[in-house]
Amino acid sequence: MLGLSLVTRAKDSLYQICRGLKTVAMHTFREPITQVYPDKMPDTHIRGRLALAVNPESGEHLCISCRQCERVCPDKCIEITAHKSPETNKLELIDFKIDHGLCMFCGLCTEVCPTSCIINTNDFEMSEYSREALVYDLRKLTLSQEESGYYFDRKDIPLPKPKPAKAAPAAGAAAGAAKPAAAAAAAAKPADGAAAAAKPAEAAKPAEAAKPAEAAKPAEAAKPAADAKAVEKPAEAKTSEDKPADAKEEKKADTGEKTEEPADAKKDAEKKEGEDKPKE
Repeated sequence: MLGLSLVTRAKDSLYQICRGLKTVAMHTFREPITQVYPDKMPDTHIRGRLALAVNPESGEHLCISCRQCERVCPDKCIEITAHKSPETNKLELIDFKIDHGLCMFCGLCTEVCPTSCIINTNDFEMSEYSREALVYDLRKLTLSQEESGYYFDRKDIPLPKPKPAKAAPAAGAAAGAAKPAAAAAAAAKPADGAAAAAKPAEAAKPAEAAKPAEAAKPAEAAKPAADAKAVEKPAEAKTSEDKPADAKEEKKADTGEKTEEPADAKKDAEKKEGEDKPKE
């Protein structure tokens, strides 16, 4: 029994060897179907690295920050940062991050994207030396206009519909609004000129009114001066009255001196007469 089992195992082994040699012999004289990988990259539909496409015609970014890819991702490797614009009241994309270290390339995000912005590229060479390098931001994820056009043609993705031209009516409305504004400005210019002309007239009126006031001011100023003179005159009169009194005293003093001089003369005369008389 042991010998039979060994013989059967040897036969099976030889059969498998002959089968393999037959396959090799069949492909020996055929043309090679393999490709030299580093020199020639495969051009097939694969779910490779995720990327964000732009409009191939205008180059405008297609992401509208709807966050559907972020919600549908089973690995939660997509992170979107956006804010609402105060001008348009719509979401504007700030940053878009994908962690390819967590991504399992299921392709669900590409299916739910309403604008065909996020797509799978043919790039599968994503080896890095750190986990942080596998996190791609908006700059690394965004494709160029030529690359986006290539993948749109290759994957038969319909081109995005052009946005409605709201700028033209807005520009027309702005131009229409500008015309009344210009007319109002033109109407306001004569009014400004009239106001400017009225301002000198108004300025002249106070000047004319100021002249009598200025003339009146000297008169008013003269009145106190006249009153001051009137007040000074009595003072001067008083001084003049005082002066005659002083003059009278001086005259009296003069008359007193004159009267005193004759008295001395009389005394001298009497003395002389007494000397002249003979003694008895």
